[in-house]
Amino acid sequence: MTRLLFLLGLSVLLSSCSLGFNREWKAALRAPVTEGIEGAWEGTWQSESNGHHGRLRSVVGPTKNKEGDHAFHYHATWAGILSGAYRVDHRVTPATPAGQLQFQGQHQMPSWAGGLYTYQGTVKGDDFHATYECALDKGSFRMKRVKK
Repeated sequence: MTRLLFLLGLSVLLSSCSLGFNREWKAALRAPVTEGIEGAWEGTWQSESNGHHGRLRSVVGPTKNKEGDHAFHYHATWAGILSGAYRVDHRVTPATPAGQLQFQGQHQMPSWAGGLYTYQGTVKGDDFHATYECALDKGSFRMKRVKK
C-alpha cells in the first residue's frame, strides 16, 4: 500500500510536466536528426531495487554553456497506467573511445519521492545507457535515438 501511495503521489507531482514534454517531443521528431546527444530518445527504465519498469522517452536540448550542460526532459511510465515528466541538467563531456559521450547530473525531489537523484551514463552513436540512484531506488535507462 505504501508503494502505491508513493507512486500515486509521484504521478501527481510529475504529470503536470507531461503536457510540456509532449510539445517538446513532437518538435524533436520534426527536427533533423543530428549526431551527438541532442534530440529524441526512446526506450525503457528498470529498477534494480524492486523490479519496476516502464517506457522512457527523453528530449535532449542543445548545449547550454561552455561546461557542456544540456537539459534532459524525461517522460516515464510505470505500473502500466501512471506517467510523469521531469527535467534534469546533465553535464556532457567526450569520453574514450572516440565518439562516445558521458554525462552526469542530479536533481532534488521531495524526500518521500526519494530525495536526491543522481545520474550517470554514456551515449555512443544511437545507444543511450544510464544509471540512476536515490534513497529509495536505483536502476538503469536504456534508449535508442529516434529516427524518422
